Amino acid sequence: MTVRPLKPCCFPGCRRYATKQGYCPEHYRLMTARLSAYARGYTSAWSKASRQFLKEHPICAVCGRPATETDHIVPHKGNKELFWDVSNWQPLCHECHSRKTATEDGGFGRN
Repeated sequence: MTVRPLKPCCFPGCRRYATKQGYCPEHYRLMTARLSAYARGYTSAWSKASRQFLKEHPICAVCGRPATETDHIVPHKGNKELFWDVSNWQPLCHECHSRKTATEDGGFGRN
């Protein structure tokens, strides 16, 4: 059985050895941590507002198919005013929303 040598952690300035996906245990937790949807503002109040918005705007703003998701045109990044600003919302189908999110976030919320 061949044993691979340990590699250094990918986190800048870290001198520990990597154990998971290129990071030491401490930096792996840091790099993969993400707040829950609730903590990011997606509460029952958001669900209710989003459903109402989609009733009023049932067509995807990009492709014209039925809209299933309410998108923030400009990512709010925790800004509550921007989060609740209806002029910053647009109706999107799932495919268009996924494509937009992956483009902006580098892949579904990952940096």
